[in-house]
Amino acid sequence: MIRVYQVFESYPLFYQPYIPPVLKELAKIKGLESKIIAYNGDSVQESEVFILPNYYFRKIYEKFNKTFFKKYNNLNFLEIKSLKENVDIIHVQHSFLFSKVLGLLKIDNNKRPKIIITLRGGDTYIKPWISKRWKKFYKDYGSQVDAFIVMSEDQKKYLTRWGVPLDHIHVIPISFGEKFEIEPKYPNKNELKLVSVFRMSWEKNIADNLSLVKQLKEFGIKVQYDVYGDGKDLGQMHYLRDRFGLEKEVRIKGKINNEELKAKLCDYDFLLQLSHSESLGMSVIEAQTQGLPAIVSNVGGLPEIIDNNHNGIILEDLSVKELQRISDLWRNKDLYYEYSKASINLSQSRYNINVESSKLLNLYESLI
Repeated sequence: MIRVYQVFESYPLFYQPYIPPVLKELAKIKGLESKIIAYNGDSVQESEVFILPNYYFRKIYEKFNKTFFKKYNNLNFLEIKSLKENVDIIHVQHSFLFSKVLGLLKIDNNKRPKIIITLRGGDTYIKPWISKRWKKFYKDYGSQVDAFIVMSEDQKKYLTRWGVPLDHIHVIPISFGEKFEIEPKYPNKNELKLVSVFRMSWEKNIADNLSLVKQLKEFGIKVQYDVYGDGKDLGQMHYLRDRFGLEKEVRIKGKINNEELKAKLCDYDFLLQLSHSESLGMSVIEAQTQGLPAIVSNVGGLPEIIDNNHNGIILEDLSVKELQRISDLWRNKDLYYEYSKASINLSQSRYNINVESSKLLNLYESLI
């Protein structure tokens, strides 16, 4: 039996809807006991979820154990609990909680649970540049953490620049969910319909997304661009829409429920994501599962989920040549249909929940 703690800051998850289905899948596996540990959460939880006691109780617990058991010196509540329960693996799902396992990392590898930390894009591409805390963590503990999980080969390569050994980094992309049947689609006839789904931030390159819409309009194409999401740079979206004269073409839709969004995706022709930084691109994958080809930038993990000129377009620039590629694909309904079919096949075979849970299980088994 492999015993695993899945550690979160808060549970259930409202902003990471793709994680709970994977945990439920892991819970079904014979020989694996996967328990959710959270520092905050609802008072009523499922049986496999354990909400840690409040801060003051944890401190009393830590003081008691340090007083009577020297082996627990300098360990926190989570670390002591994991040792007492003979946990094999602590999988830190919310990476900023890495400080909660530093005590264990100072113990001999064979006398403690193995430590796995899942990293999102900002943890690799951004935070170490501006945060001494993150930079020091990678430098001091990058080789002590038993495994880091990243979303793409690009993220894996980039993480090594902070001192993390390559053989400690494992690419396990997040999944969209269970595979399902869906028919490929044809493009809209009279209007090219684009959609984006992202958090409004500089990483998503709002300016180039809107510049592309502007140039398609000037190229003589009737275009509609709907944007779903919110964030601190929402004002930039409004400003550039006004500045570029795209009030009719660009509709800012705000945040939307994930299930409602998936039902709307088939109304569009392309998912647009011209990011400056992207570890993978979950919204791109989800759109592809619905038969929607993507137009993406040649950045981060995006080229790893797009087979250029097969299930989408990797845009190198905003030149007339690239605009013509988009126009030609949209106007050729039979070719577009093949892109739609390839989008479904590739995304659903590579990024389904069974693939992710299988890779996680393999990693767990390799560390024990």
